[in-house]
Amino acid sequence: MDDQSLINGLLAKREELSRENADLRERMAILSNNIEALDRVLEACGFRGELEGSTPRAARIVLFYRNELRDYLLAELRKAGEPLTARQLALLVCQTEGKDGRDRRLLADVTRRVGCALRKMRASRMVEGERTQAGQVWGPTK
Repeated sequence: MDDQSLINGLLAKREELSRENADLRERMAILSNNIEALDRVLEACGFRGELEGSTPRAARIVLFYRNELRDYLLAELRKAGEPLTARQLALLVCQTEGKDGRDRRLLADVTRRVGCALRKMRASRMVEGERTQAGQVWGPTK
């Protein structure tokens, strides 16, 4: 076996393992968010016992009350200094809330919520949207 075929084989194996690793990380993020949601529901139903396999959670903090998401998005757009997509803003929201942005379902839900807020903000002339090759980007009005 020559060196080039060895290198090609190792690169192929590395790519396969990298894909599997990314899939497992995504699956772990989904499971972690699901367990956290179940813990919140159990707590809301009055369960006060110890849960096996879970780490003690900090009290849930609601970060965005009425109009706070709007204010947060506007502040992030001003701070960025360049137009951002709803997905980029959703990732920032996930980081702020301490959620795992690799969870596709969570990120899609947050992106949908951010997009809705941005469209309402555009109607109120708080932000401007523009279609580019990267998709719809948003920035504060000038």
